Amino acid sequence: MAISSYAKVNLYLKIGKKLGSGYHNIQSVMQKIELSDSISIEPINEDKIIVESTNKELENENNLAYKVAMLLKKKFKVRHGVKIFIEKNVPLEAGLGGGSSNAATVLMSLNKLWGLKLKEKQLIGLAAQIGSDVPFFIGDNAALVEGIGDRIKRIRKSFSINIVLINPGFRVSTKWAYSAFDRQKPKIKANADIKNLVKAIEKKDIKEIASNLHNDFETIVTKKYKVINDIRTNLLRNDALNACVSGSGPTVFGIFNSIYEAREAFFKIQYDYPFVFLTKTI
Repeated sequence: MAISSYAKVNLYLKIGKKLGSGYHNIQSVMQKIELSDSISIEPINEDKIIVESTNKELENENNLAYKVAMLLKKKFKVRHGVKIFIEKNVPLEAGLGGGSSNAATVLMSLNKLWGLKLKEKQLIGLAAQIGSDVPFFIGDNAALVEGIGDRIKRIRKSFSINIVLINPGFRVSTKWAYSAFDRQKPKIKANADIKNLVKAIEKKDIKEIASNLHNDFETIVTKKYKVINDIRTNLLRNDALNACVSGSGPTVFGIFNSIYEAREAFFKIQYDYPFVFLTKTI
């Protein structure tokens, strides 16, 4: 059976201190979007993990889905084999958490398939060993995410926001973005407030959500890739309430007052960039 592995956007992202572990403390509001990969998992007779994909780049042991399966196998001495097939739709290294979502989807699926009976808190602990975005995908709803991505407070009253996503067709490594941030130490003045954003989500106040979008990485990635600013301007010109980089970029998303405005913007700019997607948060 195919399982949807949803991407995410960061409505807010503030980067804190780098820790001895190499991770950074973060403060973020994340929400899943309808754009997704599709993952199929089936048991095999051989005692090994096989990853296959529509994108051949993912068929190796560096894939987070492979890593999470191997982590479970070793930790719980699982003697079963499994084949994981990933139908890839979410662009790679795009700031949308595609690989992290795949890892979380595989983690939750293997927990059931192998009868491990791990609770959500245990799953989050294992997910944090794979990557800082992975724990968020264990569960639903928007969330306030802190620490190294392992402290997650769900925003229960989250609602659907109409979005146009634009990816310019190149990748940005999260590792590069963090090291550039540490090196440049940009002084970021933000009018956005994370508490106001959470309240706005709970009140379903789309204009207040728009005015509190923020991402510390935006300064870094727009400095290197000027097209990101152009994308942002294009979205605002086409009636987006606001637009922001997601994750470490280069994907930019604009949020709209209604599906009608989002759809109109999508039709106007869908051929301007390699990847333009009309979607909404879930």
